Amino acid sequence: MTTGDYTGVPAPELNRQLDLALTAMANDIAALNLPGIAGVVLGGGYGRGEGGVRHTPQGDKLYNDLDFFVFGNQASRRQKQDTEHALKDISRTWKERLGIDVDFSPVKNLTALSRVSSTLMYQELLRGWRPVWGDVRLEDWIPALEPQEIPFTEAVRLLLNRGMGLVFAGEKLAGNSREEDFIVRNMNKAVLGCGDALLLAAGKYCWTGRERVTAFNAYAKAQAIQEEYADAYSAAFNYKLEPVPVLPPAPLEHWASCRRFYLETVRRVAGATQEDNPDEVSRLLGEKASGERSFRNFLRWLLGTKTLRPLPRLFDAPVVTALASLFELLSAHEAPPPCPPQLYRVWQRFN
Repeated sequence: MTTGDYTGVPAPELNRQLDLALTAMANDIAALNLPGIAGVVLGGGYGRGEGGVRHTPQGDKLYNDLDFFVFGNQASRRQKQDTEHALKDISRTWKERLGIDVDFSPVKNLTALSRVSSTLMYQELLRGWRPVWGDVRLEDWIPALEPQEIPFTEAVRLLLNRGMGLVFAGEKLAGNSREEDFIVRNMNKAVLGCGDALLLAAGKYCWTGRERVTAFNAYAKAQAIQEEYADAYSAAFNYKLEPVPVLPPAPLEHWASCRRFYLETVRRVAGATQEDNPDEVSRLLGEKASGERSFRNFLRWLLGTKTLRPLPRLFDAPVVTALASLFELLSAHEAPPPCPPQLYRVWQRFN
């Protein structure tokens, strides 16, 4: 089956729409005449050719955000601020025209990419992006890593973000919210995050979604993971390609199933057993990420939270501590719990 340029399933009209929109956006960016800016590229699902297509009676619609990355050529702090301010107008204009969020990243100088090149976000960007404006060759600035070279904390960060989404979805379910799209999307993203984190931690991550589905099915069989979780991962990937934002039957039971998969995933990633309590899971996560302990982590946590962690955890990466707190929260509540303000602040600061 031939798939579209931007979407994970054939959608010729949407691809034409995005071609025209990106060309027009490039003209809008060029008209700003921004100094110090090297280029703008499209990343995210549509940049990788895996963007979602929502089928409606009125025709196919875009579903995911458009995620643009903005790169500078020795741009000064003032130039970065001016660029980010100017791009907000383009973002608002095209959000209204396309009916989806249009996000421009903060400006990052090309020479600074070496400091973030080991993150999953930039490794995925390297494998799937579309030029929009300017002349940027990401392969000249971001070294390609093998999956087993990606730091363990990237699996932790992924679990933290997807787990917080699961908490937010649970809060809305418990409050009888009508935001079905948000709830269903975040439950599916949590399931995908679990499978992706397990592959990351095992050094078996793949760069396309379809390859990850195949890899996770094999991994689940080899590791005796429940078949229902492998099926849920495949279903969540299909939802990503062709979303139908309608609550499943018995949505609270579905949320509980996502929670069980999530808790089992954190335990497996940490190397913990079912008998290990949250404190032991926290310790094991810290041990797995011990190679990334640093005095800088100590300062980031101290300045960001104005608190001290226990001595054994003093130099852990903040995302490790945050994930441990989230795991403890979800372990203690079978029904959707409210998100504690302190956990929310830590997540916002360090995710």
